[in-house]
Amino acid sequence: MLGLLVSHGSPTILIEDLPWKKELRELGEKIRREYEPDLVVVLSPHFMNWGEDNLIEAGEKLKCIQDYYGFPEELYRYCYEMPNDVEVVEKLSTFLRKDYKWGLDHGGWIPLYYMFPEGGIKGVTISISNRSPEEHYRLGVKIGEVLRETGRKPLVIATSSPTHRLDLYSLKVGRDTFFVFDHILQDLIEEGRFEEIVKIQQLFPKEFKNSSPEGDLKPLYVMLGIVRPTLGKVIHYDVPWPGVSMMLASFQ
Repeated sequence: MLGLLVSHGSPTILIEDLPWKKELRELGEKIRREYEPDLVVVLSPHFMNWGEDNLIEAGEKLKCIQDYYGFPEELYRYCYEMPNDVEVVEKLSTFLRKDYKWGLDHGGWIPLYYMFPEGGIKGVTISISNRSPEEHYRLGVKIGEVLRETGRKPLVIATSSPTHRLDLYSLKVGRDTFFVFDHILQDLIEEGRFEEIVKIQQLFPKEFKNSSPEGDLKPLYVMLGIVRPTLGKVIHYDVPWPGVSMMLASFQ
């Protein structure tokens, strides 16, 4: 099974000339060619239930949600939708609560817009919740067991930025102060220390707090539980905006 950590960054990526989009296009082409996924499991920090239940979207289509506000009008011309794999949803709904109000938020559809512009793949979207990192990891293990029984070839995407300090857009601070955490995470990925990633908030509390990872990295914990990787690789890393880092990493 193949997993990715894909930062979606600011919605302005849609109209900016950034190398990130080229990286996503090339990776999407490679995955299509070499892995041939027939399902994308999307774990976005923007699909959040503030209670203890993790939700799964159960509608026939994963409709595009432009859940960003106050941006240039041009950004609202972009959208991406995909069919929901309702058969897989039914199997997972034995321990995930069905939701009919969400869809595909910008945390999910912006990376997919560049990776699979031609579409043709079904998706499933699963929320994060108030539960702990360890509980999110264990949830991922349960999801992975079900996915393996379906015979699908899933690509599991966790979309979060390791550093998500929007206040730094206006503050002038030393770059090293807030991006130490990113390098810690990169090292843990490259060295295959996945159990430590799940405990990263406990192991590096100061660095974690300074970087304020998007969604507390809970999408990543679920993805790690689903994939149960033995290898990790950081493909690309960048800080295109003050306070927001972008990481692209693969797990298998």
